[in-house]
Amino acid sequence: MEKKYIALGVASGLIAGLASFAYARMQISPLIEAAIGYEEGRAHAESLLTGEHGHAHEVFSRQLQENVGAGVGTVVFGTVMGALFAVAFSVLLAVLRRRQMRVDARAVAALLAVAASVSTTLIPSLAYPPNPPGVGLEETIGERTSAYLAVVVVSVVLIAVATAAALRFAPRIGAWQASMAAVAGYLLAVTAVVALMPSFHEVPGPMTGPDGDIVFPGFPAEVLSDFRIGSLVTQAILWTVIAAGFVVMLPRSSRVDSPASLLGAMHGNR
Repeated sequence: MEKKYIALGVASGLIAGLASFAYARMQISPLIEAAIGYEEGRAHAESLLTGEHGHAHEVFSRQLQENVGAGVGTVVFGTVMGALFAVAFSVLLAVLRRRQMRVDARAVAALLAVAASVSTTLIPSLAYPPNPPGVGLEETIGERTSAYLAVVVVSVVLIAVATAAALRFAPRIGAWQASMAAVAGYLLAVTAVVALMPSFHEVPGPMTGPDGDIVFPGFPAEVLSDFRIGSLVTQAILWTVIAAGFVVMLPRSSRVDSPASLLGAMHGNR
């Protein structure tokens, strides 16, 4: 059954990758073009001030990058996330059934998708919002990437610990109380971690000349905000389609545990 779950996860992840790429291609690509235009205009203005001229040569054309490169990358990412989602689902479902809990596999998949999107996307994006081209410094890209990945890893670990704690204390204090305590504990812990991480404020401001006059404006706030919102929507589409596809393709026999299957599990545990 685990292999079947993984196959379903890969299929739903593939579909989710295509759906999220389609949205990004229509909504985010124009923002990237605007950001690249700003970056080029700023570089030209800076060269006029300093007298230095730099020429960057593209190895791959923009059309190839935004269609083939971005498309393949997004689909591969979605497929990998779908496979990892299926593995996590298999483990969580096995734990719940080992505890002799009658569960709806569809509800487990939906809740797992919410937890995955929050821990891997929402929290890291709030800590380090995604930036379009032209925002950020080359000298700090390594540090920013490491900090972002650290938040992702810590967030996933914390939500796994919170889930384990909720399952352990649910029989003692009740499922709802244990769940709310786990959510509160996760949010407090991840907030503390984010507060301890380094911060980066590298959005380009207005460029001024020797006389103090503005010769080139700062990065467009609308482009920045739209890009960040669009990036979150893209990830939301990814996880929504993964969960929806997985739930729809789940075999009917594995969706809801029957009393007979629970009795068999109890005898098996003995």
